[in-house]
Amino acid sequence: MVPLERDSLLAVLRPFEEATPLPRAAFLDPRILEIEDETIFSSSWIPVAHEADLARPGGWVRSPLRDENIVVVKTADLEVAAVRAVCTHRGTLLCDGPEGQLDSLEIVCPYHGWRYATDGALLAAPGARPGSLPPGLARLRTETRHGVIFVNLEKTAASLRESWDGGPPWLERLHGAPLCRVRRSDSEVAANWKIVVGNFQESHHFASVHPSLEGKTPWRDSASVVVSDAWLGGVMDLLPGFSTVSESGELQGRPVIAAVEDRGRIHDAHVFPLWLTSLQPDYLLTYRLAPLDVDRTLVVAEIHMHPSALARGIDLEDVFTFWDRTNAEDRAICELQQRGLSGRGERPVTYAASEDGLHAFEKLVAARYLQALDERRAT
Repeated sequence: MVPLERDSLLAVLRPFEEATPLPRAAFLDPRILEIEDETIFSSSWIPVAHEADLARPGGWVRSPLRDENIVVVKTADLEVAAVRAVCTHRGTLLCDGPEGQLDSLEIVCPYHGWRYATDGALLAAPGARPGSLPPGLARLRTETRHGVIFVNLEKTAASLRESWDGGPPWLERLHGAPLCRVRRSDSEVAANWKIVVGNFQESHHFASVHPSLEGKTPWRDSASVVVSDAWLGGVMDLLPGFSTVSESGELQGRPVIAAVEDRGRIHDAHVFPLWLTSLQPDYLLTYRLAPLDVDRTLVVAEIHMHPSALARGIDLEDVFTFWDRTNAEDRAICELQQRGLSGRGERPVTYAASEDGLHAFEKLVAARYLQALDERRAT
């Protein structure tokens, strides 16, 4: 049984001036995460890894998708493949752990020695019945944008570009692409993934949560850009005297990557459902989200710059220090919201006037929940 009432979801879909937020159960009930697995994550492009984590052929990383046993592998042909790393013989897990390096560029079952190529093709099946043709590993669709590898579990889903409906335009006109990842930091946030996205979708909290961010990009100078169901954007103006968002607010020799028309502003975009991006004049900040449980979310923060920023040995701590602090502030406030909603009888009741971007996101989620209600009613 779906732990949501149809009327509460329809209330989210009302015009912004009349709408109410997602009900409390959406952030607390484990059954909701199962519904999201079925109606959102199973048919969406999900960010699961970065090319920089697959340095050599045979390198692999485990996808954070729940209960899917998917690994992303650098193949012998220097391509990227995503396969279900479960032996087709008896269902033994083939790649144990978060990452690794394959010996001899083969995936070998530790149980009976069945061997698979890095693209999932079956190479050897010791003991298989004569005349039988055992299958290889199921391969999933992958696409890469700005070094980030996306996986889609649905064979007939639209391509990544088609599903983004063109994608955030400012990401399509970057200078110096392909960018180089210069920083990765992982953290586990004790909050539902929708709380993490909701926090990203509004700037109203800057003044109370991020004073250093508010001092460079005031929330009152922000505006939402809602043009597509595939991605939701927002822009914020840099105050005069600042060239970028960092401790100093100065470029300090870092090459500019934003197009001329995009400088002087910060361009944020949430690519539904689990990728958050923020384009600064001199770097691209991205967050890969992975729901671990109804109240736990893995957040992989990555910073990307023009390749010459590393080649020239430019000091990047000006950027790193700023975002280490800001990300910690976001983590703390998201966890506080999760704890508040966990109290019996508590519930979100209204949107603030500036939260049209948050409303746009919750409308997408509510529509998927209604789809689940209708499908269950039909069966």
